[in-house]
Amino acid sequence: MLLKNLNEPDVELHSFETYRNDETLAARYFEWLEDLSVTNLISSEELILPKTFSFIADSFKRFTSKNSIGFFIKHNVTDKMVGTAKLDQISFFKRTAWDGIMIGEKDYFGKGIGYKTYKLLLAYGFSILGLNKIAGGCNEHNVAMIRIFKKIGYREEGRLRQADYINGEYSDHLVFGILRQEFFKINRVNLGIRGQPR
Repeated sequence: MLLKNLNEPDVELHSFETYRNDETLAARYFEWLEDLSVTNLISSEELILPKTFSFIADSFKRFTSKNSIGFFIKHNVTDKMVGTAKLDQISFFKRTAWDGIMIGEKDYFGKGIGYKTYKLLLAYGFSILGLNKIAGGCNEHNVAMIRIFKKIGYREEGRLRQADYINGEYSDHLVFGILRQEFFKINRVNLGIRGQPR
């Protein structure tokens, strides 16, 4: 499955399912995950600790399951995969999910790709999956992510004090959430889908 915003065609999301057998992309994904300058501020213990390549197989299995969907982020201008995005812990009963994003290619930091990716990811979650709320979080020092959350329309819902441990120091983890009507009130996405949506 492929997602694109027809108004902003420079960024696409390609489902993990599409690239399940792509060994080159899997190897690149592993390189992103092993680069602490990419993963540090995500403040996930499983990303910071050393990994084996089996972590990639586990990720593909997880992000193609019933309650989780993962995407590779493609930058169409350069025809390059530059990161990943996900909707995780999807509850079709409560109509909620947790989001996540990682720009793996450092040359693409600060290019607006995260913002465009989030608009696509949330448009898919709200329009196609029928979700009512999507939540996410980030470390208090992740200024770029906080900026994206606020620009999209998320509201800060909590602060977990000293919940993150990065480079030998404790820091706070911020929790954000956005409702369907809040998202569509300020974001315009002309969602295009190729392939079978979930």
